[in-house]
Amino acid sequence: MGEKNGGEPMTREHGADYDITMGNIRYAAPQRYYGTRILFVTKGRASVSVNGEMYALDEGDILFINRNDHYTVHGSENNILICLSIPSHFFVLNYPNYFHYSFECFSKDLDPGRGDVVAQLRRLLAELVIVHSRQEEGSVLEARSILFQTMLLVTRFFKKEGPQTGVGEASDERIARIIHTIELRYAEPLTLAEMAESEYLSPTYLSRYFKQITGMGFLQYLKMVRLKHCVEDLLHTSDNLFQIAVRNGFSTAKNFTESFKSVYDQTPVQYRKEHKQGNSEAFGAVTAKTETGKTLDSPEALMQLTKYLEEPLNPRALPDEAPGEACKIVVGDVGDDSLLASEKHVVFIGELKEILNEQVKEQVLLAKQRLRVDFVGVRNLVGGSTLLPEVETDEFVSTTPKYANADLAIQYLKELEISLYLRITYKEVIHNEERYFKELEGFLIHTLQVFGRKFVNQWKVVFYAEKETAVLSTELERVYLRLHEVIRKYAVQLKIGTFLPFKEDKDSLSLAHHWQLHQSGIIDFITYDADQNEVVDFSEISDEDFQNSQDYILRKTQKLKRFLKKHQMYQPLYLENWNTLTGNTRYTNGTFFRGALIMRTILDLGAEVAGVGFWLNSELHERYGGNHNKAVAGLELFHFFNGKRPAFYTLMFKEQMTGEVRAQGEHYVLTENEEGYQLLLFNEKHFNPRYSVDELFMRNRSNELHVRVIGMEPGEYQVRKYRFDQQNGGLYTKWGQLNSKHGIDLEVMEYIVQSSMPTLELEDEQIEKDWSFYASMSSNAILFIEFRRAIG
Repeated sequence: MGEKNGGEPMTREHGADYDITMGNIRYAAPQRYYGTRILFVTKGRASVSVNGEMYALDEGDILFINRNDHYTVHGSENNILICLSIPSHFFVLNYPNYFHYSFECFSKDLDPGRGDVVAQLRRLLAELVIVHSRQEEGSVLEARSILFQTMLLVTRFFKKEGPQTGVGEASDERIARIIHTIELRYAEPLTLAEMAESEYLSPTYLSRYFKQITGMGFLQYLKMVRLKHCVEDLLHTSDNLFQIAVRNGFSTAKNFTESFKSVYDQTPVQYRKEHKQGNSEAFGAVTAKTETGKTLDSPEALMQLTKYLEEPLNPRALPDEAPGEACKIVVGDVGDDSLLASEKHVVFIGELKEILNEQVKEQVLLAKQRLRVDFVGVRNLVGGSTLLPEVETDEFVSTTPKYANADLAIQYLKELEISLYLRITYKEVIHNEERYFKELEGFLIHTLQVFGRKFVNQWKVVFYAEKETAVLSTELERVYLRLHEVIRKYAVQLKIGTFLPFKEDKDSLSLAHHWQLHQSGIIDFITYDADQNEVVDFSEISDEDFQNSQDYILRKTQKLKRFLKKHQMYQPLYLENWNTLTGNTRYTNGTFFRGALIMRTILDLGAEVAGVGFWLNSELHERYGGNHNKAVAGLELFHFFNGKRPAFYTLMFKEQMTGEVRAQGEHYVLTENEEGYQLLLFNEKHFNPRYSVDELFMRNRSNELHVRVIGMEPGEYQVRKYRFDQQNGGLYTKWGQLNSKHGIDLEVMEYIVQSSMPTLELEDEQIEKDWSFYASMSSNAILFIEFRRAIG
């Protein structure tokens, strides 16, 4: 940090483009450095005054010093301070917008959410010191790599717009070119007039603007660059002053000596004598009187840095551009209907008998507890294997009752307060129509008798016919009317609906389904499907189609409602089968994380539909889906072996949102309840899922939100942050990491399931009305934050 008075030299490594030092600093007199400095206290304490403002640094704290800042350091007797100095000329050569920004970081005062970034910065600084201490083959390359990683973190996460100068971007690029020229030709007799002429400017204008941007005049800057190289020669060669002066652009040794003394407060001869033995100068080019303690180039001092290496250096966990979008959330009243919509949830399991499977029971129970299940969807009731065949027997009372499986399954659902959602298709009815309706009547009579009219009347029945069918409209109408008559005969309040295959591109129905338009009086609800994959050409490499399709499900729903309204139909809608983009392959269906896409769709649909459907798990979906591409025919809550898919956690977070909505925007929903506040953040990204295998592409879709919440009730809160993304809760990531050509056993599968869950961070926060934090979010990530008021 300057020239030392007495004591041993500090551990220091010098390079032409940067300095990294580690020392015990008790006092460094006021000084200014033309560049960016990072101070990092690894032991003890230090008080730093920057432009009159005091900063108290404890162990682990980091502070940035910007170019031309005036600062002073006072340190404790046993402190250790690392200082990385990056001169302006080097920074601007690698980051042309350098002069547009200042870089601000005092680790104690950073908003929550920057802990990972600061931890990585500590690690990089510790690594840089350790690499320099080794002086091995490859150390220079390794050090440069660490330096550029450090500069990348600084420019991404800590830049702040500088004061507006009123001069355009072209002028800033001009300054960068001039600085580059100075660095290349500093030993030549460069003049301001020559530089001005090369940039087609007047010398007067260039002089004024150069000082405005860089903080010093052209000649002063040139002198500082020349002196920097002279210092190198003084410390690393035995050349005389004249040789050093001429080599670095000074006309005479006398001129060199005068310039050197004006900056370093001593002659070149004195400087060389004092510093050459240790090949050290404390912290940089502009010196001041500094008191130092014992030497710090010992193995013990370096060993103390190893604790900072424990933090894994994972650039993929950080967004590529930061600071990101400012997200201002103002707590207020959003309207009369300020509760989140609570649509019904239908979970499909295939045949009713599947409920007797213990794993299915377990999954239905968990879904009921965490996600709220209102209906279990079943099909093939009569034509399937749930109802047992009649058995001829000489027993007075048959021991194999026909409805045994059905009764056990329905009893389980009744205990969980889950109703039945029965799909009846035209094909299964017409296969043997008389037998079908006889079986259906018998089932209704039996269940009404066993489970009671109140429970059965809560069920729903859907009449389904294929989208494209050769059956006449009058025939479909006839079968529906008969079905309606049979059900109404026994269960007057049970709701009966139809599947309506609406074509949103043509705003129409096929002729076979037109009968529904004039039978609306006896249709209680309408079901439909919406698969975003059906309207996108995945062979295209342009993002345009994917951007245009991003609101497809909402648009189709709203167009369907307008179509129905035009025909005086106002029945509630149930979206049975639907899907966000997957890429239409099982592989991209796993690599393409879709949490935020599902969340956005669920939130959008809340005010539009009465219910949405999901398949319980992948196994049942593939067995009963009845679609050529089962992987994209609907969303599943569970994978194989109880692994939870993104739809599960997305619904879980949405269901945890209770109380009144107090703020809502493109990336967030904020609610308030009696325990505090809940904030849901999501980074929704639409692109071709095939790109999800490209790591660089995915990193470019990451985002950092600088969130500021205004108007919260002041007080002490326990803050719980749940992070859900591909690396934190994404099942496919773990599955891929632990896959083997020899297969995986139950132990491995259980580990995958248990470890694939959102991560939780817990912090205590004192909130004074306004509270801000950084939220780093990968593509389609979800961040769920609960602010629980402290009791007492």
